Amino acid sequence: MSRRPDPLDSGFRNAYGAGLALCVAWPLALQLLLGTAIRPAAASPEAVQDLGYTFTGLTLVCAFFVSRRWARVRMGFRAVAAERRPRVLVRETLLYSALCVLSSLFGLCTYALGGPHAGRYARGFIALSTLMFFVFVPRLQAWREAAQGE
Repeated sequence: MSRRPDPLDSGFRNAYGAGLALCVAWPLALQLLLGTAIRPAAASPEAVQDLGYTFTGLTLVCAFFVSRRWARVRMGFRAVAAERRPRVLVRETLLYSALCVLSSLFGLCTYALGGPHAGRYARGFIALSTLMFFVFVPRLQAWREAAQGE
């Protein structure tokens, strides 16, 4: 007696795997490349600091956007036709992953500009993308609960 596979499973595995590669493997590779293959330039410390504040704000906006969008998607996911649910799951998971990985790009820009403590701030931004992925990207169980309307 074989069970009918859940269509959300394969979509989730593919999208979450891509998200892991984007938000975990890529930042890890960037961490290893900082200082070896990627060298900082010399920029004005004030400009680097101002840009760092801007990047921090943009990272917070991304986190806020992901959490708000997931709340809206979760509320309406039950109304989505069953055959469209895997597509919505994949689209949303990849969107959330892309928004999380922006923090790594901000860290790369911060490092490339140089300035005092550029390495420390850059590594913080890069590590933040992995943390954001694990905190904000919904797991399969959350998608199943949303499909059932819980």
